[in-house]
Amino acid sequence: MNIQIKESNGGTFIFNTDFKQLLEENKIKSFDDLWSLSGESVKKKLVERGTERVMLHSSSGKVETYLKRYLPLPLKEYFKAITSFRPFFPSGARHEWDAIIAFHKKNIPTMLPIAVGHNAAGKSALLTLAITDYTRGSDLLKKWQEEKNVQVLRKKLIENIAELAGNMHAANFAHQDFYLVHLFVKEDMTVLPIDLQRIIMPDQFGRRWRIKDLGQLLFSSLEYTSSKDRLLFWQKYTEITGQELYKNRRLIRAIIRKAMSIYNRSQRKKLKRENEQ
Repeated sequence: MNIQIKESNGGTFIFNTDFKQLLEENKIKSFDDLWSLSGESVKKKLVERGTERVMLHSSSGKVETYLKRYLPLPLKEYFKAITSFRPFFPSGARHEWDAIIAFHKKNIPTMLPIAVGHNAAGKSALLTLAITDYTRGSDLLKKWQEEKNVQVLRKKLIENIAELAGNMHAANFAHQDFYLVHLFVKEDMTVLPIDLQRIIMPDQFGRRWRIKDLGQLLFSSLEYTSSKDRLLFWQKYTEITGQELYKNRRLIRAIIRKAMSIYNRSQRKKLKRENEQ
């Protein structure tokens, strides 16, 4: 899907032309208008990022949207990247906007972008249409553990998650937060990834990012899947990517090590929280 966009205010405000009327009806014509929208907080606010649920008005009724505000990253984050010799990736609403647009160009389903804007001080904001009538991938697989006669649906979901991962990596995108909780599943089993603010773009994609994504997905699915499920996933993923990854034992071991590393880190954090109570 090619999304048609238009810039205004010297490029500080960009919008999806499909939502031009909605923006006009709500008097959203600039970054300042976007930033000043009022809504209900839906996520614990980080220092540099927060998300709110915002109801806009239209001639056909209320429209549910989500506004994500970004503050400039602290200087310590830049220094941390330099001193640890790790890559530093773009942040802010524009990077996530570009990722969403790029996903749609590759026909990878995700959120629909409405508008994005920034100011000279480094603040930025992203407005997207809400995804409705969905179930998180983690909740669905957990539920189906306890229900009988869902084998066909379960198989379809695992294949669709594998297809999403395969299409994403075949296009040289990596998510970096590729956990089941960030996968929204519609009634027709369409799987939509959310939270694209850390997306690795094609010019940066490499083996380490494939391992990270698949390790995160494996970690978040271990409790709800069997070895048979994971074999089905790997077969479909390999089919989509068109590579002999199915037989790549070195890669598989690296993915398992990554999943175990995430598990161990989560256990340490859990123990620390318990000791602080």
